[in-house]
This record gives sequence, C-alpha cells and structure tokens, in this order.
Amino acid sequence: MPQLNPEFFLSQVFWLVITFSFLLIFLWRISLPRISSVLEKRENKINDEIQTAKKLQTEAKKIQEEIDQQLHTTHEQVVKLIKETTNNLQSKVSTQLQEIDSELAKNIDESAKAIEKNKNNTLENIKIHIQEITKLTLSKLTTINVSDKEIHDAIRTIQNKKII
Repeated sequence: MPQLNPEFFLSQVFWLVITFSFLLIFLWRISLPRISSVLEKRENKINDEIQTAKKLQTEAKKIQEEIDQQLHTTHEQVVKLIKETTNNLQSKVSTQLQEIDSELAKNIDESAKAIEKNKNNTLENIKIHIQEITKLTLSKLTTINVSDKEIHDAIRTIQNKKII
C-alpha cells in the first residue's frame, strides 16, 4: 500500500496540513458564523415566542376572569328573574284561584237555590197527587164526600207532625 510507504509521508503531511487548514478556515470564517447566526436567530425567535405566549396567557387569564365575572353576574340576574317570575305567577295563580272559588261558590249557591225550588215544587206536586189519590180512594171505598179543603188540612196536619 502506498500510504504506508515512508517516502510518501512528507507529501501526505503537506496535503494533510493544506486540507485541514483550508477546512479550518472554511469552518471558522464561513460555516460557523452562519451556524451561530442561525442559532442566535432561533434563540431570539424562541424567546420572542415565549414572551408572546406569556402575554397571550396573561390576556387569556384576564379574559377568563371577565367571562367568569359576567357568568356570575348573569347567573345572579337569572336567579333574580326566576324568583320574580315565580312570585308573579304565584300571585296570578292565587288571584285566579280566588276568582274561581268565588265563581264556584256562586254557582253552588245558585244550584242550592234551584234544588230547593225543585224540591218545593216536587213536594207541592206530591201534595196535589196525594189529595187526588185520597179523594179517589175515599170515593171508591165510601160514599162520603170529602172536600178538597178538608183533605188539604189533613195533609197539612200530618205534615206538621212530620210523618211525611
């Protein structure tokens, strides 16, 4: 192998020094400054993004607090509105119930009067029928003539004794 031959060592060292010198100068003057500038830009951008994120986080917290406060206020208003509505509805319902109760009481009174009137009319009709039946029965059983007034007086007497 020619690399291991000692007569080529000097030329190999020469080219090694030139190549490494060129590589060192290239890295030192061109590549490393570019890499360091990219790293600085990246670090600056990351720092800027972190600061922006912190600002946005602070703003988000403020907005969240405002939203929470508005929700709390709205909740209180809704509760108050529900209470007022419930009270209004209860008062309306109680008023309507009182009106219905008074109307029902009036209808019950009218019905009671109508029933009493029908009862009295029915009793009068029964009295008339009793008089007729009594008159017919007496005329069939006996030859005694009894007047309507006598039969009416007898029925009234019996009615006063609470037999009928």
